[in-house]
Amino acid sequence: MPASFKDQLAVIEEMLREVARMETGEKRFSAGPSPGGYERELRLAGLAQRVAQAYTIIEGVLGYVARRIDRAPVTGEDWHKKLIARCSQSFDHPERQAVVSAVVAEELLELCEFRHVVRNIYPTRLDEPRVRENLERLIRAARAFGAECKAFAAGLSPARKPRRRRRTRN
Repeated sequence: MPASFKDQLAVIEEMLREVARMETGEKRFSAGPSPGGYERELRLAGLAQRVAQAYTIIEGVLGYVARRIDRAPVTGEDWHKKLIARCSQSFDHPERQAVVSAVVAEELLELCEFRHVVRNIYPTRLDEPRVRENLERLIRAARAFGAECKAFAAGLSPARKPRRRRRTRN
């Protein structure tokens, strides 16, 4: 696990490069002849997986904030949604500002649901317009997420920077 939020920013930059590659690749693909049948399904399944993987990286950064900065991991059956909600608000008022805006949080909730679909249904049942819609959503959300995380990092006070957990004695 990366040891600092600066390391998280490096992870975000790598994810942004990958999202840009996806965007460029899909524009090139869309300009050419459309493959048929099985090749189209494979391409669509691969694209859906890449969108889901990029979202997973974003969720990992938010999880880092909950665990290492807030020192209060999110738990429960719907922890994915709780994590997004938590990171879209300040925590321990006013010590930690919101990591992401409400607009980005809304996009992330949609991407979270899409990842669930990708992980839990057969790739041959993916809806092409929905996959492409979520690629566009990822492109928007990833760029905004990157910018908002840079702003968040700039506002981290030294007292709120990650530190090791103290052990308690019984």
